[in-house]
Amino acid sequence: MRLKLNVDIQQFLAEAWQQQPRLIRGAFSQFDDLVEPEILAGLALEEGVDSRVIENHNGQWNVSHGPFESYDQFGEDGWTLLVQSVNEWIPEVQQLIAPFRFLPDWRIDDVMISFATENGGVGPHLDQYDVFIIQGGGKRHWQVGARVHNATEICPHPDLKQLQDSFEPIIDAVLEPGDMLYIPAGCPHNGVALEPSLNYSVGFRAPNTAELAAAVADSLSQLEVPLPRYRDAQASSYGQPFNVTAEQLSHVREFLLQSLAQTDIDHAMLLVLSQSKRPLPQADGLLHAEELAQFIVEQPDMLLVRTPGARILIGPNSTLYANGEAWPLNEHNTALAEAIAQLWDDQPLSTFAPLLQNQPSVLLCCELINAGVLDIVAQQD
Repeated sequence: MRLKLNVDIQQFLAEAWQQQPRLIRGAFSQFDDLVEPEILAGLALEEGVDSRVIENHNGQWNVSHGPFESYDQFGEDGWTLLVQSVNEWIPEVQQLIAPFRFLPDWRIDDVMISFATENGGVGPHLDQYDVFIIQGGGKRHWQVGARVHNATEICPHPDLKQLQDSFEPIIDAVLEPGDMLYIPAGCPHNGVALEPSLNYSVGFRAPNTAELAAAVADSLSQLEVPLPRYRDAQASSYGQPFNVTAEQLSHVREFLLQSLAQTDIDHAMLLVLSQSKRPLPQADGLLHAEELAQFIVEQPDMLLVRTPGARILIGPNSTLYANGEAWPLNEHNTALAEAIAQLWDDQPLSTFAPLLQNQPSVLLCCELINAGVLDIVAQQD
């Protein structure tokens, strides 16, 4: 059953999104945990899972990275287990993203889940991304401040950043199951568990200029298209070889800006925006179009599944982007592409049968399955 977010979306976007923190009581009615603490702890034992434990014992902070073999060494209280991208491992957690799809899919980072023992927390800190924190089982005391600039951060442990100075909270509350905090990037916050508790953090990535530019430049370098090369401006003399003049800098700047203007930078950006956070699982063998067409006829109850972590985008250039790859669309497969991009809950293959009546659509679906963006699985009884 899909979770329902009890929020006035238009009001939230107008008054809070990327502007100020919000406490939303009962954001999810009768919220039941999507994962048990024991399951989360077991997940952090596995290779390939990004997890850490942050401890605070008598003011001494420590960070341990998974995979873990046991938790006995951490004691009974004062520590927190944090596991990243749980939505990619547990399907029920993936469903927590659906209520937030009023925001662009490409902005979604992951769902991080933390389990805290009594007095567990990570200390007062800043995040450089927008986050919704949903309280699961247990209670946690949260303080959130207004956005700060040039705050001084310290590292009580090499793998842990905290604020050096205290902040004035504009939200000071105890969260109970179903309550939710929205914290914009740059707003200080601190949460301390009052009892063993679970928190679900739906994060939205916000790359800085350098990160985004580097990713787009890398994308451009991998495209099989000729890119302009720099040439000096004509001159009778370039002056001293160690001097870089204002005119030379201006010429280089113009070269860069004009080159980007002449390059299909939108295509490169869409490849970057569609890139999954982690590698998508690949099928053991390639699915051929004839096999998919046969499934549609003979096994219509099989489920078409969106791979957790896959970002499926459709650009203004009539192209579907997913996992850093591109598929040009046409009048035959655009309707299927839009249905696939909208897909979140697993759906019977028969639901898509009317859209899979032509070869371009079958080929598109087949190629997305082979790329790990989609999967087809047997329906569980």
